[in-house]
Amino acid sequence: MKKHELALVVAAATTVFAGAPEVLAIEEVVVTANKREQSLSDVGLAVSAIGGEAIKLRRVADGEDLAMETPGLNFTPSPSATPVYTLRGVGFFESSLAAYPDVSLYVDQAPLPFPAMASKVVFDLERAEVLKGPQGTLFGNNATGGAINYIAAKPTDEFEAGFDLTYGRFDTKEVEGYVSGPLSDDLRGRLAFKTVKSDGWQSSYQNSDELGDQDNQAARLILEWDASEDLTFSLNINGWKDEDETQAPQHIATNLQFPVGTPGVFGPGVTPASPIANIPNFELNSRDAGWTPGIPFRDNDFWQTTLRADYRINDNLTLTSITNYAELDYLNGTESDGTDLLVLDIARDAGDIETFSQEFRLANDPANKFRWVLGANIEKSEVDQSTIVRYSATTSQLVLGISSNEYESFQEMDNLAFFANMEFDVADFMTLKAGIRQTSAERDAVASNHDDPIYPAVNLTTSEFFSLNWPGIPGYAGSNPIAPDESFILDLATLTNGEPKNNLDEDSTSWSVGVDFRVTDDLLLYFNVMQGYKAGSSPHLSGSLFVAYQPVTEESLLDYEVGFKGNFMDGRLQVNGGAFYYDYEDKQLRAKFVDRTFGALDQLTNVPESEVYGAELEVVAALFEGFQLSAAVTYLDAEVTEYEGVIGAEVVGGVNVAITDDFDGVPLPYAPQWSFNVRGDYIFAISDTLEGIVGVSVLGQSETTSKLTTVAAEKDIFEIRDYVVVNANLGIASTDGQWKVMLWGKNITDEYYWTNTIQTFDNTVRYAARPAEYGITFSMNF
Repeated sequence: MKKHELALVVAAATTVFAGAPEVLAIEEVVVTANKREQSLSDVGLAVSAIGGEAIKLRRVADGEDLAMETPGLNFTPSPSATPVYTLRGVGFFESSLAAYPDVSLYVDQAPLPFPAMASKVVFDLERAEVLKGPQGTLFGNNATGGAINYIAAKPTDEFEAGFDLTYGRFDTKEVEGYVSGPLSDDLRGRLAFKTVKSDGWQSSYQNSDELGDQDNQAARLILEWDASEDLTFSLNINGWKDEDETQAPQHIATNLQFPVGTPGVFGPGVTPASPIANIPNFELNSRDAGWTPGIPFRDNDFWQTTLRADYRINDNLTLTSITNYAELDYLNGTESDGTDLLVLDIARDAGDIETFSQEFRLANDPANKFRWVLGANIEKSEVDQSTIVRYSATTSQLVLGISSNEYESFQEMDNLAFFANMEFDVADFMTLKAGIRQTSAERDAVASNHDDPIYPAVNLTTSEFFSLNWPGIPGYAGSNPIAPDESFILDLATLTNGEPKNNLDEDSTSWSVGVDFRVTDDLLLYFNVMQGYKAGSSPHLSGSLFVAYQPVTEESLLDYEVGFKGNFMDGRLQVNGGAFYYDYEDKQLRAKFVDRTFGALDQLTNVPESEVYGAELEVVAALFEGFQLSAAVTYLDAEVTEYEGVIGAEVVGGVNVAITDDFDGVPLPYAPQWSFNVRGDYIFAISDTLEGIVGVSVLGQSETTSKLTTVAAEKDIFEIRDYVVVNANLGIASTDGQWKVMLWGKNITDEYYWTNTIQTFDNTVRYAARPAEYGITFSMNF
């Protein structure tokens, strides 16, 4: 990338300034959407990309920041601090470590199959690509929404080095740097690192305590070896350590599951009022929150090693191998209820992920009129997770006498796939495309739920509670007493307690067909039909019945899409757009079922039918010397068309029974009707050796919801309101690219908005976005 280039993100194309301020043109970035390098204007797919310089300039540090820069992509925090991605209304809000996403994640085409693994990989990047729509043929069976591919900066043929020093609000201190160059005639290397430390950005509404300290480090080593004229190897070893404090949500509503006056388990009498009933509901700013001292913490470690080999068999054939191993050690404590009380807090959430994948593919020369790639890949993953929850301040403790428990899951996933992708230039103006992938996906899961091994019970342990109460519940009589520390999950078919075991063995065939029309050298039209699948999933949750642990089966999405990419005014204007329709079947969803004892509890389910209509438009223009304006907008109409689901519970005959409703026409969660991004960048000469840099972006979205609901009161509570955020930067740099000083600000108007709203048993909380941040960055290149 030239020293003056500023990469600008748009919804289907990435453009950069092509040189010094006097150059008035737009240059496109090369992407790997088809697993080979292509100019983005030649790719008949909806792809968004942001270049490495823009990633730094806009301070894109993680998936949440990338989503802010990409209309149609939503990033959602969860109670267990694992991120959820939703793209064009397609997402799976399931916070289990073992949950595959709807939007697959990759670093240099090597998979990060579980979202928690991608926490700190956004540094020293060449670019980030967002592929929209089902990508099952080339990117696997868990990409119904799309795929995100982070492309790391590669070793250089000549010595280069650089660093960025940043100081910002909340005493943020950040250092990022790299060293790159030849190690011998045929070996090149690049070492990059990033470290961040800061004070807390959240303030307790009760005292002067703060929360949100950052303390994380990341590093990446890439070695490229030209073993011979026809054989090259690339080794990527990267990892990170994350000791940031987990975010506390904001308490916004109280909804007691057991009303005051409900008789308790300790004989006749009236249950006293819950202490949470005395906590006011706050209309807070982004910084105010509440948390239980000692609960929010994080200590996560991640390592990934990827070895890629490319062997040119002859002038027309290349064999590629990508071997990937990654491991995540996960330990979190998470404030879930937004108060200093133990309403529902994750005191200890420990997990371990190990994943191995191998891909082989054979491709012919991309210069051929008929281009093809054939391949196979396998993935083997193991995920263990153990969670201790504490709820001594809930009505559950007051009425039932229990205050904590530990639930565990142990899951193994095996995937085998064969794929092919083809393109044929029928004529200079028309290209036919087709792809197919056959996938076999197997998942084995074992779950347990038992007494808390660390914290003493306030009144009853869970084993004591179930031993006392189950014999008196209609339909549960005859169940055996629960021994201490024994899994209390009850199988109603046999009235025995134990550890539910589930197996999913699924086969799917993803496919795509399409045609590209090159109307002129500067205008491409494309039409695609793509069918994608996401494998089924088993939950990690706290349930008392086997039925709560039933897995969801695979979902599918059929995408009809038409679009165009155009370059006009001698390369000074780029206009891209498209429209799409999704036929979305068996959407995977964390919803509710009714437990006879506890009422409405979490369960995974499939939504039979949904549909999404959408359109995208983006414009990039070099208006005058040194100035470039970009604008992108995405429209979505995403809703359920067939689903009967639980909306609550009522007591009949002394037990809780489900209240259901028809969800036809209910909007899908995390799918705002409108999302947009407008940005202007101006580079201007100050002198022969200095230039100025100014950039402003305005981005936002319309309102959406965090919950699939038909209840009017819930629609208001679970609304994620619309927002508009303004970011800006102002800097000065040397014209030779050796140094730069940049003042920057994010959310400079201090807009208060939130990204998620969740019910946590007796109350409802929201996750506020970060407040205004600003700072200064000094960059030096050698």
